[in-house]
Amino acid sequence: MYSDKKINLNMFKQLAVLGLTLLLVSTACIKEDSNEFSEINTWIKDEMQTNYLWNERVPESVSGTIPPGAFFGSMLDPEDNTSFILSNSNIIPGETSGLTFTSGISPAFGQFSNTGGVFIIVEFVYPGSPADSAGFKRGDIILGIDGSGLTTANFLQLFYSERNSVRYSLGSYDPEAQTIFFADSNVTVEQGELDLNPVVYSDIIEQNNDKVGYILYASFNSGESAKYNDSLDVVLQEMKSQGISELIIDLRYNEGGDFDAARNFANAVVPASSAQDEDVFIRLKYNDILEQQILQEDGEDSERLFIKFEEDPENLNLERVYFLTTSSTSSTSELMISGLSPHLEVVKVGTRTAGEYFGTKIIFGSEATPPNSYIMVPVVLQYQNSNGTTVSGGIEPNLTAVENLLQPFPIGDTQDPILARALNSISNGGQSSSAKFISKPYIDLVDERSRKLGRIMFRSEKN
Repeated sequence: MYSDKKINLNMFKQLAVLGLTLLLVSTACIKEDSNEFSEINTWIKDEMQTNYLWNERVPESVSGTIPPGAFFGSMLDPEDNTSFILSNSNIIPGETSGLTFTSGISPAFGQFSNTGGVFIIVEFVYPGSPADSAGFKRGDIILGIDGSGLTTANFLQLFYSERNSVRYSLGSYDPEAQTIFFADSNVTVEQGELDLNPVVYSDIIEQNNDKVGYILYASFNSGESAKYNDSLDVVLQEMKSQGISELIIDLRYNEGGDFDAARNFANAVVPASSAQDEDVFIRLKYNDILEQQILQEDGEDSERLFIKFEEDPENLNLERVYFLTTSSTSSTSELMISGLSPHLEVVKVGTRTAGEYFGTKIIFGSEATPPNSYIMVPVVLQYQNSNGTTVSGGIEPNLTAVENLLQPFPIGDTQDPILARALNSISNGGQSSSAKFISKPYIDLVDERSRKLGRIMFRSEKN
């Protein structure tokens, strides 16, 4: 009996030692796990302290237990619905350099207020794209993608899927019933990473004694080696040689892009005297740390603080310019409209713009020490025009006009209600006539994905 008790005691001691060992190992693992995100979160903190517009919200200490996305989100200003962070595996690489994974359709997303049904309408199709080859045109309706119906929860995910081909289920619109129904038609279209020229359409419209230049400009994308700035310059030079007296810039579907493209376009539009005098186009405001750093490195006239006009051989020396706008007109589009306003007559035609006056910058985790797999896109600046005015609340039109994409006219058609309103103003010497009311039987759904990418005003090259 005694020997049995002794054996049990020894077993107990062995179990106690084993338990203590497991506890120490477990504690070590917990301690190690508690630092799982320390390196990435330290990188986030350091970059945000330097670059983030509201950097006073960035904490001094770093927690290694909080996932990077949550840590990043915890420091965002309540006003900031723009900044975001993604893993490389969750972002299309081309988006950081101006490429887009697409079939070539520019989409508008809508929802009927009476049924709640979600649909996609084609705003326009990029020339030469797979969608163009498949016969898609402005006003076409999509009700399903790859066999799935569209809802408010899935429409962005389905449309921006990275499949090499996509099957669209098409719809038709009944204007009398104001409903959309399935057209019993499916079209399969190839998708890929496309380099899209933002100059989608241009024309010279002659009316009365006026030659009116018209350009549908889809995004502020300079392109690799500024090739799309050059493409725009060719169009502007042709308009100059044809002697246009008025210019209409269609930014209805333009959700922003890079500064260089905006400055290049503005240099051609501003009066020649403003370009020669290098007047201020845009003022840029940063956080105190970054602003002081810029002042020390470049001085008070730094191009990082003031974007100025430059002389341009394509300069049209206009006294007035028309912009066509909608609620999708945002970010760099608004920057261009606002930046030109102090220097010549700017007539806005359409509906109020989005009111985006912040700019973001891409920061690659692959360039950190040590490298990580994240891409961070924080707000780094606020822009103002030379009068110190922002576009907070959006830019109101001088002439209101509404389009109904369910019954659209082709791009550049002079019967298009918004373009027609601008042309009517020109023919009346800038005077306004009453707008024709157009009923739109649906509400617009915001494309947050496109809008966030449009706020990237500085596109970095990955090493």
